[in-house]
Amino acid sequence: MAKFGGNTFTHFSVPLVYEGRYFLLEPGEPPLLTVFVLAGSTLEFEVLKNKPVGSTACTAETNATGVVTVSARDGGKFVYKVRPGSETSIAFGKLDGGELPVKITDKNIQVGGMTIENNTFAGVMAGVVVSPNGGVAIGARLPPEVIAVLAGR
Repeated sequence: MAKFGGNTFTHFSVPLVYEGRYFLLEPGEPPLLTVFVLAGSTLEFEVLKNKPVGSTACTAETNATGVVTVSARDGGKFVYKVRPGSETSIAFGKLDGGELPVKITDKNIQVGGMTIENNTFAGVMAGVVVSPNGGVAIGARLPPEVIAVLAGR
């Protein structure tokens, strides 16, 4: 069981999912963010514990202030950026070229104009699923392949 953004996650702590990317948080000062995609039956990391690693589908780099920016390898389109800190801030690229702000604090998860706090996500579920058009779903079931990888099977 883990508590992130004022919400309790049992079994798995996946507070955010965006375009097949899974955003995992580990407690710490600052919290550590890892982002991965599922490539077949293995994980392909884009960000590992707040550090850019890139993947076959994207490039990831950090600027002087520690902001990690991830862009598509084909064409360089902005996908997301992460500002690690006591309040983890993430901005997702939207279809219209804008950004959708996300903030995870010790009290809540904020996505656009929605705030999620004091919830329990039980079983094999993700907290918040964000779509490229800015839509938000809460408590979505994780794909069986992701569950298998997270469970170490």
